[in-house]
Amino acid sequence: MTKADKLSKTENVLQEEPHCVHVIGIGRTGAVYVEALLRTGEIEDNLTRDGTTFSSLLVDIGDDDIQIASDYARSFKPRLASRKLPLDRHHHEAVVLAVPDAATFGKRLDAVRPLYTKGGGEELIAKLPKSFESPKVGEHTPRAIAKAVGAFACYLDDMPLAGALRRFADQVKRASHKSTILIAFSAAGGTGSGMAFDIARELGKLGLGEAVQIVGVAQLSHSGDGDYADSAAQSMTIADLEQNPFPGGCFVVSSEHSWQRLSSYTTTGLKEVRQHFKQLVTNRFVADSFMRWAVSDGSAHLVRVLNQSAGKLIMFNITKFSHPGVQVLPGQARSLWDAVLQQWISFVPKFAGLSDGFKADYAEAHVFTARYMPGDTIADDLKSLIVSTYLKKGKDNYRSFSGEFFDELTAYANVILPGVRKDDLTAYKPSKAKAGKSDSDVNALERA
Repeated sequence: MTKADKLSKTENVLQEEPHCVHVIGIGRTGAVYVEALLRTGEIEDNLTRDGTTFSSLLVDIGDDDIQIASDYARSFKPRLASRKLPLDRHHHEAVVLAVPDAATFGKRLDAVRPLYTKGGGEELIAKLPKSFESPKVGEHTPRAIAKAVGAFACYLDDMPLAGALRRFADQVKRASHKSTILIAFSAAGGTGSGMAFDIARELGKLGLGEAVQIVGVAQLSHSGDGDYADSAAQSMTIADLEQNPFPGGCFVVSSEHSWQRLSSYTTTGLKEVRQHFKQLVTNRFVADSFMRWAVSDGSAHLVRVLNQSAGKLIMFNITKFSHPGVQVLPGQARSLWDAVLQQWISFVPKFAGLSDGFKADYAEAHVFTARYMPGDTIADDLKSLIVSTYLKKGKDNYRSFSGEFFDELTAYANVILPGVRKDDLTAYKPSKAKAGKSDSDVNALERA
């Protein structure tokens, strides 16, 4: 039996055995990943199988950025009921936290520190800078502040976050099959990157067992993210990710290619409105693409990649080749797409977020095109580019998968490259340089 035959046989086994996917979304970006999984029909399909469960949790400071995901969560059980599925197969909660004023914050920091250390935490911010003011709703929450707020919610008073995590874990443990818990957050933001590592550690203390793996999903900033683009916080998050805070590994999700493709969309209208729209569409497209992949084919692809990467950082680059109304308009000759698609495939190395010279032992791509598009040609061109650019010399460990996308004007691919390190990410050095230019108080607040 050849290696390819063995892999195919393994994938068939994985597809036959149900695999449960659960999600925790932290902060604005994390909430979009929860929303994506709740919106897609694949997770419902999985819940038709006996012994499966689904647990979802939103965690944020303020509730402005989690309302849409919460709306989808409220509609999810009626959707299960419409399919005559047991409602207890899904559990959802949202934990909304607040940053206390500076005086109260200091007192709570003193109270939580010994409890946090005893619980396995290594360090909280030593003291607040004199210039500190509690961030208002909608403002950036520094990583160290978010980390402390998460600690308050785990160890003080009625411990709302600790209780939510326990109930989340209880639902995971009800499954009769293996599970993956995805913890999604922004690498460039403060709330998600400040809390994600501690949440992973707290989950690990809840007796989930060897059948459950805890995996990070850290989305990198893109060049249209304003103050968050290559933020000082991002360099610190990337450095922390290299210490393997997630036992099952971590996906580093690159959104730059999707942002660049969408940015070619239009220059009309109010700049502020256009910017908000592009950011919204990019983030949702990226989250949808990742989550649809994670639960596709019974999560066989997710399981295979995690097994292949052995707990390392995994670049997950969502490369968008076409977008409705960009360069080729509805009604124009479809043959005009050929040059457009080839152009945006050639941009993969430019927008991949990987330093020149990065090489991987293994690579795979999942290509999605409209039915009439030349899917085989796109897959072949992409393979040639990835193998020549990213695979180590002498390696032929490349896999390609194809699927149909419902929008006849959209084509994209998920390109997966395990084994990245912080210096392999082009986002690391500019983020680190930005941190070097920040004053000591700013850096202290971002160092979680």
